[in-house]
Amino acid sequence: MVQRRLSRLVALAAIALLLVACQGYTTQGSKTVEHQGASGGDLTVEIGKANGTTTEAIKIEGESDLVLEADVTLFVGLGSFKIELLGQDDQVTLVLEAGAGEAAEGHGQMVTDPFGEASYRVTATNAENVTYVIEYTYR
Repeated sequence: MVQRRLSRLVALAAIALLLVACQGYTTQGSKTVEHQGASGGDLTVEIGKANGTTTEAIKIEGESDLVLEADVTLFVGLGSFKIELLGQDDQVTLVLEAGAGEAAEGHGQMVTDPFGEASYRVTATNAENVTYVIEYTYR
């Protein structure tokens, strides 16, 4: 009897983990504006609502192994939001996190992969009215 209950509990825990892992990243009401020039660029993202984790990228045409020096600002209306800049071999070079009504700023580096993409990871927990700006220069 105890073994049967334990088996059911383990099965339910496994199902719960699968459901959490499958949730991914969801947004509502997002807007992205990006500018690139000869020496760098900027990315502004406004999000109405977000939940989950995903990896995003800034595409630099035809450039691989390019280092981007990045200044990041973040504002969160409700919930919490985290940005992690990813450098060489996806090493985290900056962790920036803000909660409800908070702003944060920081500096880090990003490196483009063979496809010319500089990656960063975002994690949202019931986040609303989020704005972040990544201003970068090529090094």
